[in-house]
Amino acid sequence: MTLAQFSLGALALVPLLGAALTMVLPHPARRALGVVTSLLIAGLTVPVMISVISGELPELVLGGFEAPLGIHLRGDGLAAVFLGVTSLVGVTITGYAAVLPKSTGTYLSSTAWVPGHPGFWPLWLGCWSGLNAVYLSGDLFNLYVSLELVGLTAVALVALGGRSSWEPALRYLFIAVLGSLMFLAGVGLLVSVTGTLDLQQTRGELEGLEDPTLPLLALTLMTVGLAMKVALLPMHRWLVPAHSAAPSAVSPILSGLVIKAAMVVMLRCWLWAVPVLQGSEWLAWMLGALGAAGVLIGSVLALRQDRLKPLVAYSTVAQIGYWFLAFPLLLPGENDAAQLASGAYGGVVAMAVGHAIAKAGLFTAAGFLKDRCGTDEMSALRGAGAHHPVLILAMGMCAVGLLGLPISLGFSGKWQLATAAVAAEHWWVILVVAAGTLLSAAYMLRGIAPLLLQAEIAEDAPAASPVSVRERVGEIAVLVLGVATICTGLLGAGLSDLLEVGSWW
Repeated sequence: MTLAQFSLGALALVPLLGAALTMVLPHPARRALGVVTSLLIAGLTVPVMISVISGELPELVLGGFEAPLGIHLRGDGLAAVFLGVTSLVGVTITGYAAVLPKSTGTYLSSTAWVPGHPGFWPLWLGCWSGLNAVYLSGDLFNLYVSLELVGLTAVALVALGGRSSWEPALRYLFIAVLGSLMFLAGVGLLVSVTGTLDLQQTRGELEGLEDPTLPLLALTLMTVGLAMKVALLPMHRWLVPAHSAAPSAVSPILSGLVIKAAMVVMLRCWLWAVPVLQGSEWLAWMLGALGAAGVLIGSVLALRQDRLKPLVAYSTVAQIGYWFLAFPLLLPGENDAAQLASGAYGGVVAMAVGHAIAKAGLFTAAGFLKDRCGTDEMSALRGAGAHHPVLILAMGMCAVGLLGLPISLGFSGKWQLATAAVAAEHWWVILVVAAGTLLSAAYMLRGIAPLLLQAEIAEDAPAASPVSVRERVGEIAVLVLGVATICTGLLGAGLSDLLEVGSWW
């Protein structure tokens, strides 16, 4: 067994073991173990990424049982990309939560609500285990199990925000369970047709199928269920309350990482498991139309917000829309269909990765200001930039990524998507991307500009109190994500090459 193969299994099991250990430790020890575990996960990610970058496809069959009976873990370009970004965001947020325990939520002691929820650590590490398993799973059932682990731990993480977060968490739970049931029903239909759960075997069985009715129904069920988990408009009503009410260390995990898990599963289903079926055009175009609506409506709703966290949450709804603009480009065409599909696929992944880093930074910054000032009302945060210049600098860097300006992965992703759209003569995609970029600039300016304005701050206001060393370290964590937003933009070309390793074409 090579080091890369060992790492495949360890990436799913080590965070799960860490989650179990943190449940029996006191709170300070949980923070220390959480940091150590996050660094270990990041270290285990390196051999897998090195192996994939070199063109190899590490695989691990657990228990010695080959597909379709056994659990098959595969490392390819898509898995390596998301393992890397999850490690980057995960280590940074773990350090932030360890330095600022109040960012992990509140719990009810014998007399009052106390900041610093000890349940954050087992839930977060359990969520991280599910994320890694989603990226590496080679069969549909383990994709479902891993996605369930991510969803249930994410719901519990939202509930750590206190009494005000329980209703959004419950709504999130209902949507997560309903989406999972629809996905599982689709998986069951595929198994009835193909007799296997393995992604590669499923594709092989479907390629020569004469009647695509059942596979198309299965793909539709899985797509709708996953779209609910991703929060594609109009199935987005759960996202804004949940992401806004979650603790400040949880919101970046939800927006930066958790919704990406469902998107990865959707890409696996559409591109790896199920070949393009006759009659699937309407589904792809419906996703494209909903994506366009998400970009425009989500941006307008973000512009209407008076609080910083809901503004950032609605921007997530808008950014999700960009990913679905690519689905009509995945359909077979007369000329260079495979090249167009690969370009659109690369654009989706680049935008999703750039969004993961930038949105994690913005939500962390918004949560930091809310924890320090007691509110995220933008009118009450006027002049905060004078006291937190590093934080505002980091937010500006993250905004560059969300706008898709040059030297960011957001720009690379939009460029690839626009190039594929022009080649396919889908001019509407260009119009939506251009309008969405202008609206993004407007709502990001609305969110950041008040922080830069000078304002009279009362001496007894929380914003006027001295900034502690812990808070300065927390600001540095946000700065790390801001710098990463800019620096990862230099990896656009390399990302496209990496995604070709183990791709469906």
